[in-house]
Amino acid sequence: MIKNIILFSVALSAVYLSGTAAATTAAQAQQLETAVNSLWLAMSHAPGQASDVVVLQQLLHPDAVVAGAKPGGALSQQSGRAFLQSLQQIRPTGFYECEIGREVRRYGQFATVLSLVESRPAPSQKDADFTGINSLQWFFDGKRWQLISLYYYLEQKPGELKQWPLAAGARRASAGTCL
Repeated sequence: MIKNIILFSVALSAVYLSGTAAATTAAQAQQLETAVNSLWLAMSHAPGQASDVVVLQQLLHPDAVVAGAKPGGALSQQSGRAFLQSLQQIRPTGFYECEIGREVRRYGQFATVLSLVESRPAPSQKDADFTGINSLQWFFDGKRWQLISLYYYLEQKPGELKQWPLAAGARRASAGTCL
């Protein structure tokens, strides 16, 4: 009888813990979605404004790295701090990031996000000035996701990335329609 009660308690605990883990995983997945959305929104700004550096500071890990290149160009790399400083400047023209594709892979506290992003000076502008693919590496510190690194690469031929294959289950929107 005691043995059966112990086995039942262990089984019940396993069910409870797996349910708790699933809830935590679902919550972490939603937090990651929110963090990625916040990243693109915070980088965007209207004419005469700067990016929302306060939000970006919360998203970037203190040791974050931002790197990128244009086709045929050299790789540029900077610390997250230097990147944030560059975004504090008020710009005469607007800058709007519109994410049109997202592939997410998570494992434990690690996540990598491939993000297809169009950039334009005004959200109403039909065609993007350029489109890029971004590789974002995130770490969950137990409370929130922090961006460890962002690597961007700009499109080689206009329209090419709109057809770039994403993994099954990835989200994609038509050009000019943000996720």
